[in-house]
Amino acid sequence: MIQRFALVLLGVLLLTACSKTQTQSTFNPVADVAAKQLDLLLWVTGAAIFVMVVVQGALLYTIIRFRRKPGQDALPVQTHGNTRLEIAWTIAPVILLAGLAVPTVSTLWELDKEPPADALHVRAIAHQWWWEFQYTDHGFVTANELRVPVGRPVSIQLESEDVLHSFWVPKIAGKVDMVPGYVNRLPTFTIDPNSEGTYLGQCAELCGTSHALMRFRVIAHSDADFLDWISGQQAPATASDQAAVVEGLAVFRGAGACTLCHIVDVTDLETESSTPRVRTGPNLAHFASRTTLAAGLLDNTAENLEDWLRNPDKLKPDNLMFKEAPVYAIPALALDEQQIGALVAFLRSLD
Repeated sequence: MIQRFALVLLGVLLLTACSKTQTQSTFNPVADVAAKQLDLLLWVTGAAIFVMVVVQGALLYTIIRFRRKPGQDALPVQTHGNTRLEIAWTIAPVILLAGLAVPTVSTLWELDKEPPADALHVRAIAHQWWWEFQYTDHGFVTANELRVPVGRPVSIQLESEDVLHSFWVPKIAGKVDMVPGYVNRLPTFTIDPNSEGTYLGQCAELCGTSHALMRFRVIAHSDADFLDWISGQQAPATASDQAAVVEGLAVFRGAGACTLCHIVDVTDLETESSTPRVRTGPNLAHFASRTTLAAGLLDNTAENLEDWLRNPDKLKPDNLMFKEAPVYAIPALALDEQQIGALVAFLRSLD
């Protein structure tokens, strides 16, 4: 029974986690950190398989070689103690452990180096259930999408605003915990210059009802495209003067009471010397430039935004927006379809 279960489990693993085509496969790294961690994983796995083959082979040989043969009724010769054998099985594990320890310690030391002078520094703060990214080198903040240049070192400082979270982008680096009251750091990584694209990340530590829906995206740009994006994000977020947008701004500030939790300010940075602020919702500056909404849950389209504003709890259960915003907590204050449409027009004008 146990053997059958083990075979089924092995089959499931082979059919799921080991495909290079999967968007979150660790077997197709695009950054140096993930590549080094994969090399170490393969080395340790290879050593484990070697030990298993040797041990199981010796066991099988012993079973066959010393099995009881037909007509053999006498007790076999009993041997007590074998100095050579005991020395061998003492030395063998020492050699094996050294073979595992040396590359492991070497990799850990290499990944623990301080970021180089030209590294991009980002402060990542986890919330239930969304992500805040502060680009401290460039003086602006965004949410739920981490944009980085290829071919340049990136250093990410990891923090948590509420409970234990974990930052994980399988193709870039292994998961690192984000602990309330403690500053952690992802190993400084560099994405391969030929690997521009979008990579999926998520929280890898159970953090509440919508843990599985706490996602984000890492978008890797060329240097030129990254600098263009930086310039756009540093500019003040401004809305157009179209009637629907103006009406949406009024809803945002008034009936929607959105400003209780959200702001539209690119410079909303909290430093060690600043007064702590309570951020219960993402900064919405340049919201329209983001590819997703609701922390990577939905594509950023007008239809999805309308669905989210109508009932965020249906899409992301137990989220603070639904629990604390007056328009959801008090039925009499609920927004009508015209107000929701105007609010969508305003948010989608923030490019």
